[in-house]
Amino acid sequence: MTERPHVSISALHKEWVKLEDEHHQLERAIDEARAKKADVAPMRQRQIALLLEITSIVAKMRDAPATTTEDFVALLDVALDHELDLASDIAYYGPSDYPMTARLLRALASRVPGFEFNSLRRWLSSPGQLEQLIGAAAPGAAPPDEIGSIERIGLASRCGQNNRDDIAGREP
Repeated sequence: MTERPHVSISALHKEWVKLEDEHHQLERAIDEARAKKADVAPMRQRQIALLLEITSIVAKMRDAPATTTEDFVALLDVALDHELDLASDIAYYGPSDYPMTARLLRALASRVPGFEFNSLRRWLSSPGQLEQLIGAAAPGAAPPDEIGSIERIGLASRCGQNNRDDIAGREP
């Protein structure tokens, strides 16, 4: 029997981001076509295919081992959208109603340079909402008090020594 190669959660997350972005663009196109009384059947077929692909990727992510900080942050992004529906709640009520969540998201996102919470970017579309929630800090520059918080919740110990050093800002 042949074993399938391990696909990282962060790689699956990148696929998920592309598919989710395409799905949301397609939703807008369907709305526009419907307003013009155009046939939306072909677009609906593509939408069904996208949703099946998204569901498949989410299932793979759910079962894949999380080994890096980026894997854990990617899982959180998908969970915000698919399990918790928290991204839509934050968009509706506003980031200021979620100060602890904002603090956690800010600290975690800062540990993975270039990472973007796709679920939040899509939902928090009003100017300044995403920046208010995540902050405008440079990637990789968590405030010092946030670094200790990450270690206290056990993320560093679950990610291995290299990530612990990375979180604390030390060279491995």
